[in-house]
Amino acid sequence: MIVLEKKSGRIHLQLQAIFMGEDVVVLITGGDRPHLGTITAGARLEPLQTIQLQTHKEFYITEEVAVRLRKSFRGNFAICCGAHLDQITKEEIPLLTELAVQLGDELIQKLSTS
Repeated sequence: MIVLEKKSGRIHLQLQAIFMGEDVVVLITGGDRPHLGTITAGARLEPLQTIQLQTHKEFYITEEVAVRLRKSFRGNFAICCGAHLDQITKEEIPLLTELAVQLGDELIQKLSTS
């Protein structure tokens, strides 16, 4: 398992990557109420599939990380994300997204060196 974290101001995100043989499940959670908001699954040569639960908008994160991950990762993957920050500001929304994508990039780097 790989665990990574990013913090900026009130935003605290954690990424956990759990291996299932050659495949990986990635959990990106954080904020005041971690939850399951969006799931994006795919593989290198397969189309991405996203499930958005209720009105959650974490697909901005899961799909961006998935597009990057599929370029170098050979196995199947699922990216689950849910981060809620009470009274999030307009400035914090893109920051939260950027931190989550940075976590995804760090994971990709770790996967390519292992």
